[in-house]
Amino acid sequence: MTWSDDGFLPSMAQHALALTIRDLLGHTPGTHGEAAGGVRCYAQDPIYTPVDEQVLSEAGFTVLNDPRAFLEVDEASVVIAISPDIPVRQIIADIARPAIMVWDKVTISDPNTSTDPVSPRVIQMMKEYTELPFPPEDEYFGDLAIYIRKAG
Repeated sequence: MTWSDDGFLPSMAQHALALTIRDLLGHTPGTHGEAAGGVRCYAQDPIYTPVDEQVLSEAGFTVLNDPRAFLEVDEASVVIAISPDIPVRQIIADIARPAIMVWDKVTISDPNTSTDPVSPRVIQMMKEYTELPFPPEDEYFGDLAIYIRKAG
């Protein structure tokens, strides 16, 4: 949410995406941005400022410090990670099989060219998912895909 060389619009669009997914999945708003029922949203980014945290809280997110958000991921989770600066896919592959993942399209890449490279265990995990295209929007989202876990 903080201003960067690209401005804050990409970050705002990404957080709006998370809220839209939350609402589509049946979130029931409570008071002061807290969930009364349904879907809970967690956000984790080491560069969040206190103002970011306040705005996110009012929008219904619970801001967690590293690594707490990873500890909340389970089989009912939706994980959204857009161009992360850490190996999110590697971590998720080791801890859970979320219901839905929205993140950079999984392609075989040079592991030295990305902060979130695709490894053999990520490729193995992806066999459990169906890939859906994300509407092209390079300016705010890059080359994303939606991955939905296959039934049993």
